Amino acid sequence: MREPRIVAFLCDGCAYAAADAAGRARLAAPGLLPVRVECTGRVEPAFVLQAFREGADGVLVGGCHPGDCRHVDGNLRAAARLALLAGLLEQLGVSRERFRLEWIGASEPERFARVAGEMAARLRALGPLRAAEEALGGVEEALGRLEAEAPPPPAPAAAARPGKPRIAFYWNASCGGCEEAVLDLDEALLPLLGRVEVVLWPVALDHKRADVEALPDGSVDVTFLNGAVRLEEQAGWARLLRRKSRRLVAFGACASTGGVVGLGNLAGRDEILETAYRALPSVENPEGVLPGGCAAGGPDAPGPLPPLLPAAVPLSRVVEVDHVVPGCPPSPPVVAAALERLLSDDPPPPGTVLAPQGALCEACDRRETRPDRLELTALADLATTAPDPATCFLAQGIACMGPATRRGCEPGCLGANFPCRGCFGALDGAPEPGAAMLSATASLLRGDPDALVRLAGGVADPAGTFFRYGLAAAPLPGRAGGAR
Repeated sequence: MREPRIVAFLCDGCAYAAADAAGRARLAAPGLLPVRVECTGRVEPAFVLQAFREGADGVLVGGCHPGDCRHVDGNLRAAARLALLAGLLEQLGVSRERFRLEWIGASEPERFARVAGEMAARLRALGPLRAAEEALGGVEEALGRLEAEAPPPPAPAAAARPGKPRIAFYWNASCGGCEEAVLDLDEALLPLLGRVEVVLWPVALDHKRADVEALPDGSVDVTFLNGAVRLEEQAGWARLLRRKSRRLVAFGACASTGGVVGLGNLAGRDEILETAYRALPSVENPEGVLPGGCAAGGPDAPGPLPPLLPAAVPLSRVVEVDHVVPGCPPSPPVVAAALERLLSDDPPPPGTVLAPQGALCEACDRRETRPDRLELTALADLATTAPDPATCFLAQGIACMGPATRRGCEPGCLGANFPCRGCFGALDGAPEPGAAMLSATASLLRGDPDALVRLAGGVADPAGTFFRYGLAAAPLPGRAGGAR
């Protein structure tokens, strides 16, 4: 058996010095990769998630003892941040025994060696993690098989056709809200429809798949495809529309980052089928039959229904995406502006997110009520708290994704006195917003180490709070070992 891979983020002032001394004394555990950081306060949750994604079996964070940090309270901020992260990792199927925070002074090489040795021994008993492969649960294999069965030829870089632009709308795994967003253009919709030729729009027109297959490759000017990819059939539609389209737009949060559909990755495929077809009291299925084509359905099960992929994935994991229109759903002003840009003689370059740049906080009517130095000694629960409609949610101790989320939804959830949950996605060049806001929220907490851990542990659903719309696109996109 190979030695467990442990990534150790160690503060320069204390823990790294102890590890260095342990190494010189030949006390260090094999398989440990030390990463030197200025302070444990610089260890972002995204670093830990990425370490697990890239094959770590465990992550150790080592810092100065409380009161000894030369950056005053960097280690205490790390304590709150990593306690909250531990709750997320548990939701993702990563045991708390694989993630450890320890205070280790520069003069304690024996302590470092003991901690690393204990962790290595426990990881040997747990076995390899393979978090990313297990979280995706064979999605790449399934998509590869589909491509082998019907490899799509590359879409030609066709020139624009004379006459009206051709556009298409289609949805995959979604609620239909993005289709409603197009209809919400109201009086602007009819002039738009007069400017274009719609070749596919299931919510409004009776086009069939055969009609789309008959179109020349590259003959559709713009396709707006909303919804995550959860069924094999949806992967097939995504590839078909990619081939037929000059530009493909991930329309809405589910298409761009997986959306709420991606939270299904916290459960296994068989668990989802068991719940939907056998466990719900509203389902009448006395023989417990599962649909054909599904993992546990068996060859003689009735059907056919499209096979369920092992996990939900964003559109970009299946095909190349040219543009993104974010939101759950995109707001009518964002939809109208995106259509104008895409149908103009000077369309935006590939990779453009067609929504305003800038954090939602910049457009929030409550921004003036947020203190310059925000410190929280308690967190509020929306289930038992009526938020003040005029005060910053964060100042009230309520988690809000506004600082890390692109604006464009206005008034959106804020107008309904509900905190932002991040459906408009990350800002250009910004880190993954879920991990960033988990880190920022925990960094606002104040108290002694025990109080910080207790406060962070009070967030019952870190995945739903910080990754409600982006779990499927996160470094760990689902439950390790639970997506099959």
